[in-house]
Amino acid sequence: MKKVFIIATVILFFLFIVIFIVTRTKKSAISNQQLTITSTTVPLEQKPINNLKSSSPIETDDFKLEYLPETDKFQVELKTDQGYDQFTSWAYENQTPELIENSDLVEFSEPGQGLSITPTPSFNPLIEFLNIFLNFGQGVVLENPSSTNELPNQLPNPSSSLNPPSSSLAYYAQCNGYSNISLPSGCNFCQAGCGPATVAMIASLYLGTAYDPQTIVNLYQSKGYLLGCGGSGYQDAKALFEFLGLKTTDYLIYSYGKADEVAPDFKKYTDSGWTLFVLASFKQSGGGHYFWVTEVDEEGNIWAYDPYYGRYSDPPLNENMRYPFPLYRVAIGVKK
Repeated sequence: MKKVFIIATVILFFLFIVIFIVTRTKKSAISNQQLTITSTTVPLEQKPINNLKSSSPIETDDFKLEYLPETDKFQVELKTDQGYDQFTSWAYENQTPELIENSDLVEFSEPGQGLSITPTPSFNPLIEFLNIFLNFGQGVVLENPSSTNELPNQLPNPSSSLNPPSSSLAYYAQCNGYSNISLPSGCNFCQAGCGPATVAMIASLYLGTAYDPQTIVNLYQSKGYLLGCGGSGYQDAKALFEFLGLKTTDYLIYSYGKADEVAPDFKKYTDSGWTLFVLASFKQSGGGHYFWVTEVDEEGNIWAYDPYYGRYSDPPLNENMRYPFPLYRVAIGVKK
């Protein structure tokens, strides 16, 4: 019996050794297989611009987009007056903003023309909103008002010689008295202060002259608003008016409208007790300048306290004197 027990023990021990060896061999084989596995490379997703090259032409009622391999450029045929704006909106929506105002990548043409043209940018609410968003709420960046001093193709306005309405409102010129105020992001008040100067004039009307340019610049700085060599944003001005307890309208959007196009609308607001904070351009493309519209008369003359162009005369200034400029872009009604 004792011998049987010993033999059984030896057999079990032997089986244990065999099982251990077999198990180690399998693990080693699996390990070796894992070491020789070749990973599968997953191709990166192609950029939308590359996908667009293979999917063109793309055509809508307003424009036609086509990729030209021989020039490695896109050609955009503008089929309507709204073609450029519609194409720009489409480019943003389809994640291809690099197509916008990029002459190295895009050529524009009108129907039936093969030559490229440079479209005149016009105001697009979607683009303005995206600019605000991309600048983290800092607003549309404007050129220095001084860059708009030379105005092309100025035409006299027959009614520009009318006597201005009498007024005793506070007037702050960018370059007289306050010109050396330093702006938070660089430059001085004379170079790029049309925004806060206009805010200061309107605030002084309703809240008193303690809200002079220096006070307004300090408020811009304390709130982190964009204010420097690039100018300032109209949505920051709106936010500041509301912070000061003033009422504002929604943004009044104008697609680079001329005086005779916006005057009837402006007059409705001024006759209803609103005063207008206005953004306009004094040249065909680019740039921007703020001023305060206080009145529109029966002839459609737009009278304004202009912190830059009005500094050489008693306010208000007839903005129609530079017709067809300025081209109106945005206005905000303000009242107490």
